Amino acid sequence: MTTATDTRTRDFSDRAHRVLFELALHHPDGEWVDVASICTGLGLNSHQVRAALNELRVAGMAERNRRYVRDETGRRTHRTFFRLTDHTTSEASE
Repeated sequence: MTTATDTRTRDFSDRAHRVLFELALHHPDGEWVDVASICTGLGLNSHQVRAALNELRVAGMAERNRRYVRDETGRRTHRTFFRLTDHTTSEASE
């Protein structure tokens, strides 16, 4: 018997699974997490994490939020934050 969760995650890459578990286990309250924090937690580079996050976002399991901030030199730049969608977080806690 296959559950909906098995069907949804079956075709994800290993990195997407790692990112999913990182978000579910270390940020279960649906908090926004920046890409750099995920990279540090998993020991991956930003390109690897962004590709995995895109897989989760396309599947509807994660959402992104782009925020504009000032960097150390005062220049305006953006940072992208991700979190699990509400239905994924509730399923992970069951």
